[in-house]
Amino acid sequence: MNIVNVRYHSTNYYALEINGGKLLIDCGWPGTLPQFTAELKRKGISPSEIHYILVTHFHLDHAALVQDFKNLGAKLILLESQIGFSEPMAKQIKAKNMPYTEIREQDNLILKFDDSRKFLASIGIKGEIISTPGHSEDSVMLILDEGLAFTGDLPPRFAIPDENQAAKESWDKIQHHKITRIFPAHGNQT
Repeated sequence: MNIVNVRYHSTNYYALEINGGKLLIDCGWPGTLPQFTAELKRKGISPSEIHYILVTHFHLDHAALVQDFKNLGAKLILLESQIGFSEPMAKQIKAKNMPYTEIREQDNLILKFDDSRKFLASIGIKGEIISTPGHSEDSVMLILDEGLAFTGDLPPRFAIPDENQAAKESWDKIQHHKITRIFPAHGNQT
């Protein structure tokens, strides 16, 4: 699997090869589309190659450019547990008076977790998307059958405080997969 880390502003964004284009995992800070697309181009990726976006959770450093990329032709994969979570993010961005293009709901690909494996296979990826609350209620993770996990902001197992039962349960769920490499949204791959 060809994976490109499109890192800027302390956040990792991953572009994965799919049939005829790329799947982008997370997509940037509000008002930074020119910087993000420049970083894509520096990595040899045209913004028009981004066919799908998977947001690990709706926080402003992970999802603020969703509609900008949709306007360029990408489609948002919205998991069933993420419906409605873009609205609180939009309010936060507006309260900070940051530039932002609000996410349109009507043209997203709404996907049930049970259907994720079939959908991913249709675009050339062997894996599944699972719900991983712990950092936020809407957190999801892409796990590839080859042992790669894109964890978003789910804290590492050793860093989870005792009171964060949701994160512990998410890691328990992940342990059933044979993970060999973790791709976090912040920090280095392990």
